[in-house]
Amino acid sequence: MVTRGNGVAVIVVWGWRVRHKTLSEGTFFSPATGQDGPYRLVEARRWFTLFWIPLIPLKVVGTFVECRVTKNLYDPKILESPTNAQLVDDLAAAAREVVAAVASADGAVTARQRKAALEVVGSYSEGYDRDSLRADIGRVPEVDLSERLGTIAGSLTEQGKERLLDGAARVLVADGDPGERGREVLDEVGAGLGMSAAHVRGVVDTAVSAAAS
Repeated sequence: MVTRGNGVAVIVVWGWRVRHKTLSEGTFFSPATGQDGPYRLVEARRWFTLFWIPLIPLKVVGTFVECRVTKNLYDPKILESPTNAQLVDDLAAAAREVVAAVASADGAVTARQRKAALEVVGSYSEGYDRDSLRADIGRVPEVDLSERLGTIAGSLTEQGKERLLDGAARVLVADGDPGERGREVLDEVGAGLGMSAAHVRGVVDTAVSAAAS
């Protein structure tokens, strides 16, 4: 823009410019690398500029997640997906709660069941011991197993679901017949993982046969 005053021409340069602002940073699961990695959540906003200097913030034109490793851009909803580290922690917590529920299904936990429980949960979480198992069994009445399983079901493969259910079944049959209540708990676990009734029955029957042989 050119203005004139007292015979002097004055050039006024104005316009718009998009600036990026980092809203937050953290760790997320990067689809590009298949691993957890650093990200930054970025807001893109249009500014009014005068002589190329941004002066007035205007409309937000977008928000996105930038992978700090690959520089790929993603919708912010990607931050709702668990990281690998979170999934490992959630799976370990689910294994503890599932095993405690099946071990105490008939009201008593035998030495063989305790041993099997420590082996199963130990494969998900290091340092799991008898005191940890005792504490988990004491919390069984307070635990919403379906809610816990719902947090991991969508992230587990079929093999991962079978492994968790098989581990629970092995704890239950460590002393022989799982009993009616025991099978009901295993059915609840399978349903919480999104497995069909036939699939659950197949995994449980296989564990029962293995224990009997």
